[in-house]
Amino acid sequence: MEVLGMFAKHWRTGEVKTRLGATIGLPAAAAVHYQFVRTAVTRFQSLGDRRVLAYAPADAEQSFAAMVGDAWRLQSQSSGSLGNRISHFFTTAITDGATKALLIGSDSPNLPTGYLQHAFRQLEECDVVLTPAEDGGYCAIGLNSPCAELFTDISWSTSDVLSQTLARCHALGLRPLQTPTWYDVDTWDDLQRLQADLAHDDADRDLRQLRSELSTILADCPPL
Repeated sequence: MEVLGMFAKHWRTGEVKTRLGATIGLPAAAAVHYQFVRTAVTRFQSLGDRRVLAYAPADAEQSFAAMVGDAWRLQSQSSGSLGNRISHFFTTAITDGATKALLIGSDSPNLPTGYLQHAFRQLEECDVVLTPAEDGGYCAIGLNSPCAELFTDISWSTSDVLSQTLARCHALGLRPLQTPTWYDVDTWDDLQRLQADLAHDDADRDLRQLRSELSTILADCPPL
């Protein structure tokens, strides 16, 4: 069974997209984050045999339930470091019957669905699959068995995440494969790039809606 998971934080002002908020204001940045989560929930709701939205904080369940409907199962993220939370997601998914589990975040709303489909296929030939991010992290990671050691002592939120993860794979004797690289949207420059890409993508209805929503947000809150 293929399980797609997504980590998502609630869109509370001042708690998400703070680097972007330095340019467009924290309320607008929170609105952008909301649109990213909503878009990902809709775009990826048919991938895999089961979808799990791992949300934070724990008291945000009602808000996420209203967003996802029946397409995603809701699961509160565990406590602890990001590495602990990722490890817990994979352990839970595989214990619940997943033979392939793939985890994404909400910072890449236009991540091609084909990358994720390819990642699931790659898990037939490897132990770990990664979609590298241009900033040195990764946009997606997949496993077919739990491995807590893969997520310990990683310098999270730095440009070393991918290289450290690959080094850990080799140290543990795990076979990694990678999809093509994509990008996260964390800053004003990233958002401008996303808008330019969305301007040339009319085939995806959800991305067309995202383009419209972003235009409205930025029209009301121009860059500082």
